Amino acid sequence: MLSLIKNYQKISFLVILCFFAVSFSQPKDAGWNGKINGVKSWRLPNAPSGTRPDQCWHAVGSAPNGDIYISGHDHATNSMLYRLYQKDDTLRYVGDARAASQAANNWLNGETCQKFHTRPIYFNGRVYVATLDRSTIDDAWQSTRGFHWYCYDVAQNTFIDLSASEPNGVGAPKLQIITIQPDPKLNVMYGATIPECKIVSYDIAKKQTTVLGRPSQWTQYIYSNRFMWVDSRSRLYISAGNERSQWYQGENKSVFDNLFYYDPKNGFGVLEQFALQGANAIECGQWNREHTKCYVSDDQGHIYCFDDNGPTWTYLGRPDFSATYKVWVIHVSPDGEKIYIGRCDNNNAIYEFDIASKTSRLLCTISECDDQAGSKAFITGYDAWDRNGNFYISAFSMNDGQNVILTRINPVKIKVAKNMLPALVEVTAEAGAGGSVIVKRTGATTSSLNVIYEVTAYNTNNEEVKKVYGRTTIPAGSSSIELNIDKSQFSNVTGASNIIFSVECDGNNYLAGSQRTVPLGSVLALNDLKKQSDFSSVSLKTLKNINGEIVVRIEGINNSQFDISLFDINGKLIKKNYNVTSNNRRYDFVLTKEKISSSGIYILKIKSGNETYQHKVKYY
Repeated sequence: MLSLIKNYQKISFLVILCFFAVSFSQPKDAGWNGKINGVKSWRLPNAPSGTRPDQCWHAVGSAPNGDIYISGHDHATNSMLYRLYQKDDTLRYVGDARAASQAANNWLNGETCQKFHTRPIYFNGRVYVATLDRSTIDDAWQSTRGFHWYCYDVAQNTFIDLSASEPNGVGAPKLQIITIQPDPKLNVMYGATIPECKIVSYDIAKKQTTVLGRPSQWTQYIYSNRFMWVDSRSRLYISAGNERSQWYQGENKSVFDNLFYYDPKNGFGVLEQFALQGANAIECGQWNREHTKCYVSDDQGHIYCFDDNGPTWTYLGRPDFSATYKVWVIHVSPDGEKIYIGRCDNNNAIYEFDIASKTSRLLCTISECDDQAGSKAFITGYDAWDRNGNFYISAFSMNDGQNVILTRINPVKIKVAKNMLPALVEVTAEAGAGGSVIVKRTGATTSSLNVIYEVTAYNTNNEEVKKVYGRTTIPAGSSSIELNIDKSQFSNVTGASNIIFSVECDGNNYLAGSQRTVPLGSVLALNDLKKQSDFSSVSLKTLKNINGEIVVRIEGINNSQFDISLFDINGKLIKKNYNVTSNNRRYDFVLTKEKISSSGIYILKIKSGNETYQHKVKYY
C-alpha cells in the first residue's frame, strides 16, 4: 500500500510538472521597450498550427489581477487568444478556435473562424470570446455553420469550445457574433450579430443560447454596434447604423439616431431621449471603476456619458481632431477624470480628453512611442488597464504579412517624459497606529493630490467577496495623510475574512509605489448582529462628557442586564464587561484611556438575552 501511495504521488507530481511545462512551452513573446519611457510592445506569435495573427479588431481586454488578453486572427481561417502575464511580462498563446473545437470533436471539414471580433471578457474566472466568420453586410453569413462560444478557464489554463454541447455544435445556426457583454446578475452573456444585429443570450449555468431577436424598427441588414453595455437593472443598451459610405446601407437614418435597449422582462424598446450624433453605432466604451458611469464613443469620436443613476444620457463632445479620422480606442482613467481616445489615420495617435472641461490635447503619436507599432495602419482596444496604470492597444495593418503588435502605454510616464507633468510622483501606503493607514507621496507638496484606493475583503480561499472604492486628498503642504478604514462595512458580508487596503494608480497624475498595500487584519466576527433598522427602539449614541471622555449611551434595551464587549477595528478584543445593570433602561459606557491606548475606530458589541447589537465609535 505504501508503494502504491508513493507511486501515486510521483504520478501526480509528474502531471503537475507536465501541466506547467505545457503552459509555458506554448508560443510566446518577451516584448521590447519603446522609444519613450512608459511604452512596451509585444508581437503576437503564430499559433502552434502556424496560423498568423495579422489583425485584431476591438479584441483587447483585461482581468481583475491586471493580466491582459488579446485575440488575433488571419481573417480567413482561424483565430487565437493570448494572455500577457503580469508576473513575468510575457505574452503567451493560450488557445485557438480550430484546436479547441477539434479537441471537442466539433470542427467540420472546411469550417473556418475568420476572427474573434469580440473584446475578451473576463467573467467569474473565465475569459469569453465568440466567433465571427463573415462580417460583411450582405448574405455571406448564410453560408456559415453558425457561431461558437469559447472560453479560457484561467485556473485550468485551458481553452474550451462551449458550443460543443449545444444543438448542432453552434450557438445558433448561421448567426455570427461581433460583440459580447455579460450580465452578472442574471449570469448570462449577451451577443450581437452582424448583419442582422440580432441579440442572443448564453445562459452560462445551463450552457444554452437563446436568440432574442432585435427591435422592430430594424428591418434590414445594418451596421451592428461594436460595444453594448448592461446597467444595474439588467437592461442591455444597443445601437446600430453608420453614416460612413462603406457601411451605409440606405436605411432611414432617423431610425438609428438614438439608443435602443433589451429588457429581460419587457423585451426591446427605443430611447428617443438618448440621442446619438447622426446614425452612428457605439464602437467602444468603459465603465468607471465604481460602475456608476459608462463612457462610450462612436467611430468619429463623439463621446457620451451614461449615468446609471436615473439613468441619464449626456453628450460630452469630441476631441480636437477631424471627424474623418476613425476612433476605435477609448480608455477611461481609473480616477474617472480623463479619457484616452485613439485617432486612427496615417499618423495614429492618442489624445487626452478631460471629462470636466470637455477639452482635449494630444498625448502622443504611436510613431513617437514605438517604430514598429507606429508603422501600422490601425489601432484598436478599449477598457484594457493593468494594475500599474497602463492601458493597452493593438496595432496592425491588413494583409501585410506581419503579426499584430500589442502596445502598453503609461500615460503618467509619458506626460512626465513630455513635460506635461513636472515630475513623476509615486504614492505608497503603510500601517499606522491603531489600525490606521498612512498614505504618502513623493515629490513637491505645493499643491494637493487626489488619491484613489481600494479596500477589498477576501474569504478564507483568498477569493474576493467585496470591494469598496475610496478617495482621499493629500493636502497642500503635506506629504502624507492618515486614514481610518471602517472595517465594519464588511462585517455582514458572507464569507468575508481578510481585508487588504491598496493604493491604486490613477492613470492621470501619479503611480503607485512598490509599497502599495496594507493588511488590515480579519473582519470582526459580527455576522450574527442585527442591522440598526431591526432594533430601532434601542438607541446607541456617542457623546462626550464634561471630562472630555467619549461615552456610548445605551438606551431602550428591555432587559436591564446585558454584556458589553469592546473590539478594535481589527477585531481584537479590548475589554469585556459582564452582567452590566442599567438604571431606567439607560447605561453609559465610558471609553477611558485605561481601556483604549490610542485614537481610532472601535466597535462596541452588546448582548442582551438572545439579541445582539453593535455600535461604531471613534475615540479621539
